[in-house]
Amino acid sequence: MIMPPRIGPKRPLRLYLAEWRVQRGLTQQKLADRLSTTDVTVSRWETGARQPDLNAQAAIAEALAIHPFDLFRHPDQPSADALLRDQPQEVRDTAIRLIQAIRR
Repeated sequence: MIMPPRIGPKRPLRLYLAEWRVQRGLTQQKLADRLSTTDVTVSRWETGARQPDLNAQAAIAEALAIHPFDLFRHPDQPSADALLRDQPQEVRDTAIRLIQAIRR
């Protein structure tokens, strides 16, 4: 029986944890205190030596006052979702129409 090739990401997803932590003015220890963990664990997450699980990612995002999806982008490069998140529905609808028009 031939097994199909294993599918995995071409490159691992990067968490911008250190960038968000610095942008929020926190040390590794202060973030660790908010998460009830150690600064060593935060350091391992930041260097990629360990990946936080989904529950830890949600807790990290909450501690940084960001959406969990924001951990996967640099704080200086907001996504369309991040820019529109707190906007009224009318503004979001207009933005979607503009994006659709640009894509045509």
